[in-house]
Amino acid sequence: MTEAWGMIIAALLALAGTFGGLIVGRRQVEDQAHIEHEQWLREQRQQAYGRFLTAWDAAFTAATNEVQALMAEAENLDRVNIDYVFEEGDWERASQVIDEAFSPVKPKQEQVLLLGPDLLDGPATLMGEALERLEPAYVATATGQPDRSEVTWEEAVQGMQDARQEMLDAMRQQLRSAPKAAPKRRLFGGRRRALSG
Repeated sequence: MTEAWGMIIAALLALAGTFGGLIVGRRQVEDQAHIEHEQWLREQRQQAYGRFLTAWDAAFTAATNEVQALMAEAENLDRVNIDYVFEEGDWERASQVIDEAFSPVKPKQEQVLLLGPDLLDGPATLMGEALERLEPAYVATATGQPDRSEVTWEEAVQGMQDARQEMLDAMRQQLRSAPKAAPKRRLFGGRRRALSG
């Protein structure tokens, strides 16, 4: 009889070992999948952040270069005592120029907002708002009608620089922190509570 009990206990221990091995193996597979997903997400975020900053910088540079060229032209005309007369179509042309410069930024911003994390939502949104404030300031400056914008060109430029710095700080904080490990789970999850009533 003792020998039978020994065989039963050995079988139960073997079964428990197999069951324990399955649980540990499953947990290892889940942990590995979590780590791989975190690495993939981190790479996607890095690429999205880079594309967003590149598109945003290109739009900002295009607007700044255009304003500098227009100011230089106005100074040249001033030197020879010629007043530049702005025509009705100047406003539409200036709006079209800035729309074309800014249009590539929006999809890149949406990608950053999609990939997250929440830490970057505020700064990414702020960058979009800074572009929206720069647009009328640019058009007003380009057409010689500064009173048609709520902010001056200089204020809009400062807003752009501040928004970019805030975004860069948030990106740096996100990318320099180590990825988080998978959350620990209790063995049998919530079943114990359900069984104990």
